Amino acid sequence: MNPVTYTYDWGMVTDLGRRNISRMCAALGVENIIVADDIAKKRRNIATNLKAWLKNPHLGMISILTAGDKHFFRHVETVKQQTGVNLNLWGVNPLEVTHFKAGFLGVPPAFDEKRVYMHGWHKQIEYQSLRFKAMLKSPGYFNSSLWDTLSGEYYRSFTEKKDYYHIFDYWRWDEKAIDDTLVNDYGWELAVDTSTTWRIGDGTAGFYNYIYYLVAGFSEHDTFRSNQVREGEITRERALDLVREENRPRYQNIRWYLDALGLNFNEVISIVNSIPRLYKEHA
Repeated sequence: MNPVTYTYDWGMVTDLGRRNISRMCAALGVENIIVADDIAKKRRNIATNLKAWLKNPHLGMISILTAGDKHFFRHVETVKQQTGVNLNLWGVNPLEVTHFKAGFLGVPPAFDEKRVYMHGWHKQIEYQSLRFKAMLKSPGYFNSSLWDTLSGEYYRSFTEKKDYYHIFDYWRWDEKAIDDTLVNDYGWELAVDTSTTWRIGDGTAGFYNYIYYLVAGFSEHDTFRSNQVREGEITRERALDLVREENRPRYQNIRWYLDALGLNFNEVISIVNSIPRLYKEHA
């Protein structure tokens, strides 16, 4: 093979993420093509939607904060066309599926879905109609970012995708082997505010997982580890030990995120911390 790699920078790729991409591509001797969007515009979109969200916090609407990254699917086709590379290899972990995000909007889980994201007109119409009803409760969502959000959903969910293969549909996803390979063979840099290597290059993950865990009592880490337990990869006791550590607030990541958006850390966190919990704590 003569592979190339591709990074879509929509303003939320952290410096740590960039360094790890550089390390791995250099070690493998492969080219990394970076498609950078209008970073300032993308961050303004996120900030505007976050301000609207803070006026009426709704867990089902958190996904709108990451809507801007969906243009990844548009630009990957541009890269494929320009390079003449047709085969598209993904490293998506099948255990990453998080039905609960759309579930907070009222969308039931589709356990027969073969992708990690919803696909098709029927599912999208249902999802977008529920999202629209939630948006009516905070008019600030109706802003200049709407076209960016909707067009991103189109490229992700509706455009035909050819020669897309997920390597972990054919090869077992082994966390220890992967982590050991990343760290020992490629000098993968770890984040200072978490023990996991998962999504440490994503500037948004620390913030939205903080909200999910604080308000709902669980986060992406819980669903990830639960899926591992169901597959017999780890024990329930091991999963509980891991999420106790992984659900600790990633304050450095959260501060980077809010600084990038031009928002005040204390003001935003104060509003988030005041959101009523969806569970009751027992002594």
